[in-house]
Parts: sequence; structure tokens; C-alpha cells
Amino acid sequence: MTGLGNSSTHLGPRGSSRPSNHLDAMLSIRRFALSAILGTCALLSPGSRAWADDDSGALLIFATADQIEQHLLILFGDSAKWLLQTIGDTAIWRILAAFLTFALLLGIRRLVLRLGFHALRLLVERTETDLDDRLVDAAERPARWLTFLLAFYVGTRWLVLADGAEGALLVLLRIGVIVCVFSALYRASDVVGLLLGRVAEERELPQIKNLTPLIQRFLHVSVLLVASVFVIQELGFNVGALLAGLGVGGLAVALAAKDTLSNWFGALMIYTDRPFGIGDWIRTNQLEGTVEEIGLRSTKVRTFAKTVVSVPNANLAGDVVENFSRMPLRRVMFTLGVTYGTSPNMMRESLERIRHLLATHDEVDQGFWVVRFTEFGASSLDIFVMYFTKTVAWDAHLAVREDINLRIITKLAEIGVSVAFPSRSVYLEQNDREHAKRMDEQAAAFLEERRQGVAAR
Repeated sequence: MTGLGNSSTHLGPRGSSRPSNHLDAMLSIRRFALSAILGTCALLSPGSRAWADDDSGALLIFATADQIEQHLLILFGDSAKWLLQTIGDTAIWRILAAFLTFALLLGIRRLVLRLGFHALRLLVERTETDLDDRLVDAAERPARWLTFLLAFYVGTRWLVLADGAEGALLVLLRIGVIVCVFSALYRASDVVGLLLGRVAEERELPQIKNLTPLIQRFLHVSVLLVASVFVIQELGFNVGALLAGLGVGGLAVALAAKDTLSNWFGALMIYTDRPFGIGDWIRTNQLEGTVEEIGLRSTKVRTFAKTVVSVPNANLAGDVVENFSRMPLRRVMFTLGVTYGTSPNMMRESLERIRHLLATHDEVDQGFWVVRFTEFGASSLDIFVMYFTKTVAWDAHLAVREDINLRIITKLAEIGVSVAFPSRSVYLEQNDREHAKRMDEQAAAFLEERRQGVAAR
């Protein structure tokens, strides 16, 4: 290999000789191109300061900065002087080299990432599960941003930056790397939640399946907290002192966040105890509706008025919750009052007719039902009726209830029994002393007869 300063000639294709300065220029171009490629790779080392300043030598594998400037003058002559001019402390040729390096690395990055992720997808497609495919998808975008930041940083190594600017650039690069890495972890936590849900479903573990959204949110919060700690540390803050301060103020924070913590524990109790789930129709002392979302702080319930009510989980965990969606049957219970003009035989016939109606109705569960004459009401003779419908759907349940009520009215009307309504009858008292005396003597005779019968026994 001919040295840079050698004056020997080179024979061309036809035996003609080329001047040595032309040979030097060609060798310089080749050497400069090779130096740029290998040098940018060397600059990935944190200790490399190849182009930090001219006085240190700033070696780029084969040539120093001064040698490159000399080669530019030899190659282009006086027309290359504008490349040696500076903007701030950086020569124009350095800026152009930084731009070209950045563009070159972006091209290499695009090719490497495309081939790499294509190979990964071909590899994970051979597996039976799709979780590894999701992990590859989760890592692709952060990997693109991470390599973009590295390419940008390597390009800036051509520039002559002040110590403060270079330090700030390094801090921003580290923060960018942290964000990219934890972004990938944040996306991967979704895959962990999906895995837990599938395992719980396959092994029939409803408790774990209900806890999956809570675990997934916990992983999200944990990733964000750890990433925040790393970012704070990169910004120059003392994380140890900060954590110690949080420990001292932990009691005050706990007191201030008492309601929040109680809501979190309420959410944990809801997920573990499972008094209701998403889509269930519930009723508490405060509201009634369908559960739409169970969050860490509150549960959202859609009322029948189509409004959404957010209830703190602590309130729900401590309240009585009635879950209508888990009813195997739906109960109907009421008191039917008939008029006092109903005779005993008419009452017996009324009871038998209602019992026969319930016993033969297709939508009434035959496991248990009751029809009994129970009370002498203020204005009616009361019949207690209770039965269960097979359907638990609200509208279908009301349809069955309506059909039975209409049939009861029809069957009672056939025997002349009227349904009573609140009323009051006024009677004028007739004071017959002789009649009252006879009734009293008759009652006394019955009482004495009963006592004698008890004594004889």
C-alpha cells in the first residue's frame, strides 16, 4: 500500500502514468470514507471523544482532523476553504459529516430493524401461542425510537460542543433510552395480563381472572414509577434522599390519601370476593343499575335512567349489594285482599283456583309456591301469594306476572268474589240490654262447660 506522502506513480489500464498528487487524492478519498464508517462505529464507545477537539489529535481510525482538512484542501483546492469555516466552534465540514453520518445510520437502522423483526416474526410464527407475537409487536416501536436516538447521538459526535451542551445531550440521550426501554416494558405488561387471564380461564379460576385487570394496572403503575425514579436520577436529583424524605412524610401522605387507599382496598375486596361483575344488575341502598366498569378508585354503574354513577369502591365494599343477575329464579310475592262479603266456601274455592293456576302455569317454577288465607285486614280478607318465575329477565318476568294476575281476576270473578279496596263501614249501634244479657249468660255457660270438660280429663 502506497503511503500518503509517496511520490511514486501508478500505471493505468493502458500503461499511462498518473501524477502522484492524483494518487494521493484518490487514496485520501478512500481513506476518508473508510475512516467515517469505522469511526462512527468507534464513537459508540462512551469513552470515545474522537472529534471533541482538534488539539487532542481526534483520531478517526486512520486520519486526524487536521489531516482531513489538509486532504480537503488538496482535493478541492481553494474551493474547499468554505468547508473549513466555523459556525460557533464547529467547522462546516463537521456539520456536513454529522448530517451524512446520521443519514447513513438511519438507512442502516431501517435495514437492520426490518430484517431483524422479520426474522423474529418468522421465528415466533412457529409457536402455537400468539403471546410471543405480541411481545415482538410491543418491542418494535421502542426499538425504532431507541436506534433513532443512538444514530442521532453518533451523528452529533462530529460536532464540537461545549462541556455543558455535551453533558445535556448525554442526559437527554439517557432519558430517551430509559423512556424507550420502559415503554417496551409497559407494552409487555399487557401481554402478562393477557397470559394471566388465559391461564385463569383454562384452569377455571374466576378469582384470578377477575384480578387480571387489577394486576395489569398495578404493573402499569409500577413500570411508570420505576421509570420516573430513573429519570429523576438522570436529572441529577438524589433519589436516596428523596426516598428518605418520602419515608419521613409517609405518615402525612397516608393520612391525606386515606380515602384513596380505602378505595384501592375496596377494589381488591371486590375483585377477590366477587359480589358482582361487569354487566351485572345490582342494587344497593343508594342506587340500582348495571355495572359497566370496576376501577381502582370507583365503580361505574349505569342506572335505568341511563345515567352513569361513579361509586367509590370503599362505599360498595361496605354496603349491602343485591345482585339480581345471579338469581336462578325470580320471586313474586304479594297479598291479595278480597271483600268481607266473601263466604268461607267462596274463600276455599278462591284458594283452590289460585293454587291450580300456579300448579299448571308453564312459566312458574314448581319447586316452591304458597297460596294461603292469612289475615283479617282492616278492609279485606288477605290471601298471601308467593311463587317464582323461571325467567329472570325483567321484561319477561313482568309478562308472566301480568298473565297470572289477569287469570286470578278472571277466576275470582267467575265465583262472585270481588277484590277489596281500602274502605270503611259505619254501623249505628243499637243498645239492646236484654240481648246483651242473654249473650253474656250463653258465653258464661260455654265457659263453665269447657272448664268441666278440662277437669274431667
